[in-house]
Amino acid sequence: MEKICVILLCLAVCFSGCNADISTGNCSVCQSMPIPTLSHVILIFKDLFTDSDYTNLVFPVADQTATMTVDMSFTLYSITEFDEIAGTLSVIARLKMSWYDQYVIEKYVPKTHVLESLDVPQDDIWLPPITLFNSVDSLTPVGHSGYEATIALTNGYVQWSIGIVTKTSCTVNAEDYPFDRQECEIQFTPWAFEYTEIELSSDESEIDLEEFTENEEWAVTNTSVEITVAANRSIIHYKMTLARRPVFFLVNMIIPIILLGLLNSLCFVLPTDSGERMGFATNVFLTFAVYMTILASSIPQQSKPLTIMSYYIAIMLSVSSITTIISVFTLRISNRDPENEVPLGLNYMFAFLTCRVCRKRYREMGKNYDRLNDDDEETDSGCDEEAERMSDDLASNTRFRFGITWRVVGKTVDKMLFMLFLMGTLGVSGYFLTPLVMKLDMSII
Repeated sequence: MEKICVILLCLAVCFSGCNADISTGNCSVCQSMPIPTLSHVILIFKDLFTDSDYTNLVFPVADQTATMTVDMSFTLYSITEFDEIAGTLSVIARLKMSWYDQYVIEKYVPKTHVLESLDVPQDDIWLPPITLFNSVDSLTPVGHSGYEATIALTNGYVQWSIGIVTKTSCTVNAEDYPFDRQECEIQFTPWAFEYTEIELSSDESEIDLEEFTENEEWAVTNTSVEITVAANRSIIHYKMTLARRPVFFLVNMIIPIILLGLLNSLCFVLPTDSGERMGFATNVFLTFAVYMTILASSIPQQSKPLTIMSYYIAIMLSVSSITTIISVFTLRISNRDPENEVPLGLNYMFAFLTCRVCRKRYREMGKNYDRLNDDDEETDSGCDEEAERMSDDLASNTRFRFGITWRVVGKTVDKMLFMLFLMGTLGVSGYFLTPLVMKLDMSII
């Protein structure tokens, strides 16, 4: 206890004297500390690298059978491109690696070399041969001769920080396009070295996004770091979840397709006399075909799983083609000779559908039509002129049973088809689009 008190007292006296003389520049403690100069830097390079047996070809440890542990951290700067068709992800990032170099400790003499840390060209020291494992370009070690490594001379701790531009493979699942999320990862491994020789480690559980610049199309919603061993190699996985920003596709694809589906049903509302029904139906069909082509060029050409939007547009395209075909027959019905009577079965059916059997006016027309037919059967060519005149007057008011003509049949069919296709379009849109919209994350819009 007495020794501790004496040491603390000496330290207090020393620092109090130093503080008293700092303003005058007469601090003896400060003056005893050498200032690093160029000669110190040249000396330490000479002692550590030039005149020593240091080599960057072997592990910087005394026991060459020991495992070199390399700690890694990954900082993501930006996502430059995510090509869903090719299945590639391009990013700009910083990769920081650190390890211990025992050769530096052996050669370092604090009083002689003075410096406590030193930046050296990366070609002068041993570097872990870290390779981008899932690269689509080439399998070459990261870094180039322009980078430097920082060595803590007191303990041999080496830090090597480099910038990288990577292009890696990423399996795309576009089933929920354009509300899809993609799981991509960037893998690093010490190429040609087993995990018993070089082991990768990381103190981080997530990718560093502090300096990340947001991408206009994709948002990074989650990241993680995982270390595995495969094929006797230590592999570090930097995983990220990318969520597509769907506003562009909502405005330019989904909303127009829904509106086209509604226009598809309006084909039956157009008057048959306008002569535009077939042209309208054909134009809607071709527009759906164009949107299907655009969608096919925007997603991977894979059959399993196929995007839900592909099913949706294919069904809407089929509905449009059916609309075009039915329009041909409805035009033929509406343009039939008005002098031709509607068959009895169809007459009663459409009279029921149009509620004419429930209206007094049309019921009287039906009764008079029966009277007229009965009179025609009883009257022969020898009837008197009075009976013929009465028959003509009756026929002028009851020309068709219940007033059902081919034109009435055509209009009724158009109304029914309009409601049918309108409800069908809304039903198909709700069935396919509702599950997609439910996956919309408002935080990434």
